[in-house]
Amino acid sequence: MISAIIMASGYSRRMKRDKLFLEYKGETLIQQTIDKVLQCDFSQIILVAREREILQLGRKSGISVVENKNADRGMSESIKLGVAYADDCDGYMFFTVDQPLLNTSIIHKLLQFFWQDKTYIVVPHYEGRRGSPVIFPKKFKQELMALEGDVGGKVIINKYLDEARFVEIDDEKSLFDVDTQEDYEKILQAGGIGYDV
Repeated sequence: MISAIIMASGYSRRMKRDKLFLEYKGETLIQQTIDKVLQCDFSQIILVAREREILQLGRKSGISVVENKNADRGMSESIKLGVAYADDCDGYMFFTVDQPLLNTSIIHKLLQFFWQDKTYIVVPHYEGRRGSPVIFPKKFKQELMALEGDVGGKVIINKYLDEARFVEIDDEKSLFDVDTQEDYEKILQAGGIGYDV
């Protein structure tokens, strides 16, 4: 069993507006993320968010929601809240909300690698560049719960490189994350032609 944790508490400071509500192909980025995760085989789906509208959207979608009242403490707070809320499981798969070109086939591929050996961290990888979503086995629960500040699981991966499996992804676009207005305009201009999203 794997718990999916959708981290939606950020302030989109580089974007200078809330990217959760940006639209791509007629749907907001947050709704797209929820829909893709719902299509995959997770024992539990947890949405960690600070805005009432996002929390309501999660409830409406039938997933678990956790309010992040300390989002100003950084990404680690979302991670800890998601892990703390999760039922007993084999691992945690962390999703950001800024990857509109991520497709379910990539998610399934990462899950398959995890099921082959549930002791390894599973990280998507394209030509030397790491991406998201990442799966952490439950043995890293205490490490995840000990994170502080605006840091994510990268520090744990770097600490335990010999316990990480880097899964080569053949589609660079699927790992593309929207951090700035320029990034957003880039995906709109591309139009998603040929992308399975």
